[in-house]
Amino acid sequence: MSSKNVYLAAEGAAKDWKEAIQLCGKCMMEHGSVNQDFVNACIEREKEYPTGLPSEIPVAIPHSKAEGIKENTICFLRLKEPVRFLRMDDSEEYCDTRLVFNLAIREADDHLEFLQKLMRFVLDAGVLEQCNKLPLAEIPAFIEKELG
Repeated sequence: MSSKNVYLAAEGAAKDWKEAIQLCGKCMMEHGSVNQDFVNACIEREKEYPTGLPSEIPVAIPHSKAEGIKENTICFLRLKEPVRFLRMDDSEEYCDTRLVFNLAIREADDHLEFLQKLMRFVLDAGVLEQCNKLPLAEIPAFIEKELG
């Protein structure tokens, strides 16, 4: 991506996908990367275009190109217990995931390019296993290195 990215990591518990997105949004808002409009747009987009990915280690990739993004940010959320996200490839099916990557990418070109990089990243079970195991403080640098 052409501009600098901010990588954040959070842990928590959520009762459902909506609350998981809100946890990511809270982390990004506390950092000053996005505002509530972005979080709301991610929730609305998820209803119409689900982002659950039933990979070897299931993940969800909520995102929006909405207003409210102040800087490109990727927030990784590791949940204590899995939550159910509808699948991106079949919105009648779902996957339970503990790993959420919430993307706030400002420019359309950067958005697509980053989504492609992230898809390669989340389809690598070894990389996701590291996201499960690493201490939370080490996750942002790990993701930045992997997505380079």
